[in-house]
Amino acid sequence: MRSCMTLFLVMLLFVGSLRAQKQDGYFGDSTLYALSMQMFDSLRTPAFFDMQRRGLERAVATGSKHFDYVFRSAMLSRYEMTGDKPGFLRAADELIAYYQAQADDSLLYSTWARRADRLLVWGDYVDAVLSLRGMADYARRHRHLFGQVNADFYFGQCYLSNGQDSVAARHYRQALDGAIRYGSPGLAARSGFNLINILQDWGRFDDALALSDSLPAYIRQWEVMKGIAVNPVLRVQNAMYRLKVLISRADLPAATAWRDTMLLYNKMYADPSQQEELQYTLARYEYLAGNNAEAGRILRLLADYSRSRGNQARMARYYRSLADVLRAEGRYAEAADCYRLYAEAADSAQVATSNAQLNRLSRLYRLDELEQEKRVALAEQSRARTLAGSALIVAVLLLALCVLLVVHHRRLQQKNRELVARIRSQEEAEQRAEEAARRAEAEQPADELSREMQLFRRLQALLADEEVLRRPRLGRDELADLLGTNRTYVADAVAACTEQHWSVSQYVAAVRVRRARYLIDNHPELSLGEIGHVCGFQSQSSFIRCYRDHYGITPGEYRKFSSSRQ
Repeated sequence: MRSCMTLFLVMLLFVGSLRAQKQDGYFGDSTLYALSMQMFDSLRTPAFFDMQRRGLERAVATGSKHFDYVFRSAMLSRYEMTGDKPGFLRAADELIAYYQAQADDSLLYSTWARRADRLLVWGDYVDAVLSLRGMADYARRHRHLFGQVNADFYFGQCYLSNGQDSVAARHYRQALDGAIRYGSPGLAARSGFNLINILQDWGRFDDALALSDSLPAYIRQWEVMKGIAVNPVLRVQNAMYRLKVLISRADLPAATAWRDTMLLYNKMYADPSQQEELQYTLARYEYLAGNNAEAGRILRLLADYSRSRGNQARMARYYRSLADVLRAEGRYAEAADCYRLYAEAADSAQVATSNAQLNRLSRLYRLDELEQEKRVALAEQSRARTLAGSALIVAVLLLALCVLLVVHHRRLQQKNRELVARIRSQEEAEQRAEEAARRAEAEQPADELSREMQLFRRLQALLADEEVLRRPRLGRDELADLLGTNRTYVADAVAACTEQHWSVSQYVAAVRVRRARYLIDNHPELSLGEIGHVCGFQSQSSFIRCYRDHYGITPGEYRKFSSSRQ
């Protein structure tokens, strides 16, 4: 479902063509329709810009909301096709800001979701999640249900791509329920398709089929809303996902009927974004039906296509399925070779360090199969194949576990690096603000400063003294004594002069951890224990806890990732 936004655009244009008879030719303006078709045919050429400009000018002049969006969002399609990530993000942000100003909920969140989906396609998982959080927060503040529904749907996409199926399923369920309440049957259907896929992976075939039974009603609602007889894109998806479940259940008669339904709608409109998955589903069907030759032919074509596109993950999937087909035919040497290709593709797509281990297992599997063919009878060969298959499954499971651990470790490292950068940026901004405030106060007569500010500046100067800061029990009473004032005055001054309205203990802790961060950055010869002692922490555990509470990272992690950036 990563091509959802491309599918959305294709559906949008397709619906325009189907509604021609109802709205005086292509949403009331056949000229705009023809220009939009020429523009999308010219996405990679310089002529695109002139067509996009002319189309937008005419759409604004005629008040065509539909084509206004088509021509504005065309820039996103161009950047997607050319792989221009900075250009895409810049154009998406500009379009989001435009629709925020226009207060157009539907187009705003469609654009925002497209931005997050494209980041996910590019593998920028963290940026995609951050974009969705911004979208969800904006929708929550403005009480836009459509925005919250879109956020849930694309959060599901993120968690699904991260291998967190349970969390993804929860978000898809929320998106489905929200889309039904909001009256967005198209999004309800798409959420349902993803839920069916997850339920199938979990082996909950009855639940998947029950959900599939409910989706045609939403598809029909979408068709009625758009004023068209049939939407073959959604109907192909519905048939394809149901067919997948029936194949997993090995229900050949029902699978045959739904295969015919899927091909019927695909003949009406062969959506480019669905053809690869559709062909893979057909290969699985042919394998179920015993047509191994046809299944193998389709899988080889898909593997070659994925190789030409450099998609190692898809190659791995197709070679694994092809190996199963060949093994079922008794072509063990070819099957073992496909298992090797599967292992190589999976390794390239996931973790390079697992390559040697899995290749060894693959080669051992192949040699074992060849030796068994020479030494033992057919009955013993069958037993050997079973054992070898079990070994391969265990190897794949081990590989998957290694991949999950490595991916988690790498993402945690990336998160910590970004956190260190944010901490430094925030500290620098705060220091600049404090210096500016001090300069402003220096230019102001001392008698015009408030009593709290005067006392707070004295407190800052006091805590800048390392000998004072080193004292482990530095509370209101001791600070009041050192400043020669009342403990209440000290507390009032800190609350009034800190942006967060801190208490004295909170402010002292903040000063300590900032001093500790400075020492970590500038004195690598000092151990963390020495830094904690110098900054007045009573124990190493209290130092670590306070540092993590303030910065979201331990001092040890900060030192590690801070030094790696230098």
